[in-house]
Amino acid sequence: MTEFHASLLQRAWRKVDVKLAVDGEMHILRWRRGFFVDEVLFDERRVATAQGLFGRESVFGLDIETPGGARVKFVFMVDAAPDWNDWTGSMRPGGVRLETAERALISVGSLGGERPEPFRELYNRAITALGLS
Repeated sequence: MTEFHASLLQRAWRKVDVKLAVDGEMHILRWRRGFFVDEVLFDERRVATAQGLFGRESVFGLDIETPGGARVKFVFMVDAAPDWNDWTGSMRPGGVRLETAERALISVGSLGGERPEPFRELYNRAITALGLS
C-alpha cells in the first residue's frame, strides 16, 4: 500500500502549490492559471490542462508515474473563483482539495469538509451578542 502525505505550501492569486510525499519521496504538485490555459504540474512536468476563456475545468483526475516507478492516482480540485471572505485583498482561489481513493489529503476553503455557512455563523454570533438565545 502506498503512503501519502500532503501539505499546502501556497494558495495565492492564480497559483496553488502542494508538497506531496509518496512513500517517503517528496514531490511538488502545482496549479497555474494562465490567460487561456490552466495547467497542473507534477515535478515540473505538465500532467493536465484546461483551456478556454470562461468555464474551465476545475476537477483534474491525475494518473501519475513517479520517478521511482510507482503509479499514483489523485483527484485534484481547485475552486478558482476568488475567496471573497478573505479581506486581505490577495484574490487567492476559494478552495483546494486533493484526494486519493481512500481519503482527502488536503481540504481547505470552499472545498473543505466542515465549512460553516457564513450567514448562519454571523446570525448565531448576533443572537448571542444581543442575548436573545
